[in-house]
Formats: sequence, C-alpha cells, structure tokens
Amino acid sequence: MRKYKIAVLAATVCMLPFFLLLRARLMEREAVAAGDITFAVQAGEGEIRLKLWHNDYDGKEYLFLPAFCDENVSCVIESGYALSKSWDGQRLGLWGKTDCLQSGEHVLRVRGSDYTVKVMRSANIPALFITTQSGSLSYIEAEKGNGEPGMYEMIMADGSVLSAGGIEKLKSRGNVTFLEDKKPYQMSLQEPADLLGTGRLENYILLANRQDRSLLRDRIVYDMAGEMGLAYSPASIHIDLYINEEYRGSYQLSEKAEAAPGRIPVSTGGSDTETGFLTALEYTERAQEENYYFVTENGQSVIIRRPKAPSAAQFDYICRTFQETEDAIRQGRIEESCIDITSFARKYLVEEISKNLDAMYSSQYFYKDAGAKASLYAGPVWDYDKSLGNPLIEHTRPVNYQEPRGIFAATKQENASWWYDLYEQPYFRKSVIKEYRESAVPVIEWMVNERIDAYRDEIWESARMDYMRWDPFEDFKYERETDFEKAYGTEVNEIREFLRLRMEFLNDIWLEGRRYDRIQCDPGDGVMYVTLLDAIEGRTINEPRDPKREGYVFDHWIRQDTGELYDFTEIYDGVPFTLQAVYIEDK
Repeated sequence: MRKYKIAVLAATVCMLPFFLLLRARLMEREAVAAGDITFAVQAGEGEIRLKLWHNDYDGKEYLFLPAFCDENVSCVIESGYALSKSWDGQRLGLWGKTDCLQSGEHVLRVRGSDYTVKVMRSANIPALFITTQSGSLSYIEAEKGNGEPGMYEMIMADGSVLSAGGIEKLKSRGNVTFLEDKKPYQMSLQEPADLLGTGRLENYILLANRQDRSLLRDRIVYDMAGEMGLAYSPASIHIDLYINEEYRGSYQLSEKAEAAPGRIPVSTGGSDTETGFLTALEYTERAQEENYYFVTENGQSVIIRRPKAPSAAQFDYICRTFQETEDAIRQGRIEESCIDITSFARKYLVEEISKNLDAMYSSQYFYKDAGAKASLYAGPVWDYDKSLGNPLIEHTRPVNYQEPRGIFAATKQENASWWYDLYEQPYFRKSVIKEYRESAVPVIEWMVNERIDAYRDEIWESARMDYMRWDPFEDFKYERETDFEKAYGTEVNEIREFLRLRMEFLNDIWLEGRRYDRIQCDPGDGVMYVTLLDAIEGRTINEPRDPKREGYVFDHWIRQDTGELYDFTEIYDGVPFTLQAVYIEDK
C-alpha cells in the first residue's frame, strides 16, 4: 500500500508540469488587459515594477521610465500565465525578459493581441516610489485629509537610493487643487529623513502643480524668497512620482510651511499669555473648516496653525496680538508696533513681484516665537501656482493678472488691507524700496538670465511625460496635434518675460521715480471686466481687452476730454484722462 501511494505521488509530480502547461495554454485563449501587464525593470541591484498606462485619446499604452533607467536597461514583462510574448517581433523566453527598452514606440504581443507601447524616459531628477497599505489611492483621494500608511523609496537620477522607509500616513491635501484629477499629497514619514539636502524632516508635501502648466511657478517663487532673505522659505525639488507601480506625474517635493524641528522655530512654551504661534490668513469659508480660527475687527480671517490645540488663554493672547498689530498698521503706528519690518517688507515684495492672486487673502503666514523679542514676523511663503502671469487665471476678474505692470498687492481690498495700509506709510515704503534695490533686483535678474532656463532644462523630459499623462494644454482633449516643445517652451518663456517686464515696471516707479497712474476705461453700454489701465510716465499704455456690447462690435477708444482717437503707441505724459469705447452696429 505504501509503495502504491509513493507511485501515485511520483506520477502526480511528473504530471504537474504537464497540467501547468495545459492550464497556461487554455488561458492563452483569454485576452490580457494592458493594465494587467507589469514591467519588472532592473534598477542597480534592485528592481522596480511599473504598470502600463492607457491613453484613451490615442489608444496607446505608455511606459514611463524614471531618469535612472538608461537605454540598455533590462526588464521582465509579466502578464499572468501568458507564455507567448514578443517585443518588436522578437519572441521572448519563458520569463519574458528583454534588454530593449529604448525610447519610442514598440509592439508588444501577448496571447495573440498586439499593444502599441510608447516608452518615455525622464532625465536629471529623482524618482519617488510609494506603496500604500491598501495598494490603492481610492480611500486617500475620496475625501481631503484621508490617509493611510505605506512605504517609500527615493532613487536619485544616478540610480543610488537616497532614502527608504515607512510612511506613517500619505494623505490628500489642498483646497482648489484637491478637486483636480492630479492631486497633491502630504507624506508623513515614520522616521525623519533628509530628502531635500536641508536636514531630516518628518513631513513633506507633494505639489501636483496641476493649475500651472509650466510646473515651475511655486519653485521659482520659493527660491526667489529664499534668496531674498525671507526666513524659512521652503526648499523643494522636482521628482517623478510613482504610487503603487503607477506613474503619477511630475511633482514638486517640498518642505511644509509648519512649526516643527528643522522648520519654523516656534516655541509654544512659557506662559499662556505670551506663547509662540504660527498663523495663516485665509478665506473665511476655508477658515471656518478649521478647529481654531478668529476674525479681526477689519474682517480678516486668521487660522491658528500652532499651537495645534491652544488653551483659552493662548487663543486670547494670539487674537489680541493680531488685533493690536492690525490697529497699529491701520493707524500708521508701525514704528511703535510689534512687527518685524524687514520680514514684512520682503514678504510684501514677494507678493508684489509675483502678482500673486492670493496676495493678502490666502496662505499668508505670520509667526511669533515665545522666546524672541515681541515681534511678529511675516513668512514663510506658500502657494504661488496662480502667480507670475499664469494664463489659466480667468479673464473675468477685475484685475488683469497677465499684465506685468501695476501695483497689485498694495491695493485696497475688502477685509484684507494689511499690505495697502502698510504701503501707504512712507516708513514702510522706504523699507520696501531699500529691500527691492538690495535684495530683490539681483535675484530677479538671476532668475531671468539663468535660473528659469536651468529649471526648464532640468525637468524638460519629466514635464514631457507629465504632458502625455495629464494633457495640461488640453491638446488631446480638443484633438489638436501635440506639440510639447512649442507649448511648454512658450509657457516657460512667458514667465521669464513677465518677470523681466515686472522688474522694468517696479524699477520705473521705485528706483527712477516715474509717475504712476491708473487710466479709467469707460465701456459705455458695453461690458468689460478690467476698467483700469496702468500708466507710467514716459512709457506707452498697453491696450486693454475689447469690451462687449450686445448688437454692436467694438471699434476703437477715444479720449473723453478731446474726442480724439487714442493711439496706444503714444508716450504717456503723466496727465491722467479717461478712455471712452466706441462701437459700430453689428450688421
């Protein structure tokens, strides 16, 4: 009996390969979805696993490779039990291994089905690989703030592993940006690590830059602020992000605007009546979503970021400090106030130079340390994707944000007048002009002449992959011929030109003392959103967008005082006037 069992077992073992082969052959008849095909790519001594991404617009599959994968990298193409696989007509062995992952289009044949696979390769920048505990982003992206644990590995462009370890929580974040398809995240590590070369940190932000087609505006402004001497401006780098083996796009890995070891040194120790704190000015509807916020007498909403759970005495102290500061600013007593003039001047300059959409309303940070002198400091900077002439800012707003001229941050705004009230005071304006001449001008020139081109060259290939993955210029959506080089190159060039012209304008009024006025446009029975034009003595006035009038077509502008056709090539002489719109009937 025992010999019989041994014989049956031996026969079963011998027949096992046959049954496995038979199963595989039967499964060969079933199609393999492209999403089930994985490329196990050799990376130094290790291996990374990448899934194909299907482009609905061109019907092709995309393999997005990180910078450390050269043209001769080898990989194993995994597709379940499929045995018959070929790559560009060359039949692959049992394990599906190939050494031909050159950039460009390839044909992958699996189980009799052909897939056009376009291989794209990044360059110059690191790659961050994240695996979530669930293996999915469904829960994380379902609601802002949702998160779960995971693991990470950061690999440099040369293939060396910079850091790897556990993630305490990867969570979704952002306000308007959270509503986008390409979402931002916060990564909190189980053990602090130095991912930016600035020291070991626990929290990092992954900025998607979905509303900035250049992917560069936040980084440009952060670096400008840091070079101008504004303390604790976030360090950041660009990376290629992969989550759960899927390419997620070109991201900006940044320090967080927070009070924490290695970041803003805010001590909340000491007495409750003189605590340190970190606050942020924010839109009222967003502030109301927070646990701790207050509204000043002028209607400015302020979120308390640190202490995380202030006591009643701490809360009262922070409110009182802010109100006293606001009163001093509005009453013109800043020499007697508790603000740090230099940091406020530099922070104002960052908002003004970048013409930031949220210059006084949102993501405006101020801090005070309990152990320092009784001074409120401005900074750090945060959130500048809607700045530097971003063309995605709607043209239906009362300000032309694409226009490099004009004082913007210091204009009077409802419930947000700190910069206006400060700028009206000669003492503060003198500090601004000094900081502009000594700190800002050299940095702007450096950005215009060198750094913007360097940023562009650094992320060019990464931006190309992001362009294919997310269609930021909506070329695929509107079935236009794709032209990444032209579209992306133009976007970056426009940032450089905006900064150059912005500096020219600020030089005119701050360094050369040219007269600056706003010329009123009267559209009559028509409609136009921007009715004020920036006019600088000795310069031409930029022509506004045409007003709209039902049943009529706009024809030209005349001066109300003379009735003459206005020529926008004329040099403005410093005498204000009003422009009147003239229409002709639409036949």
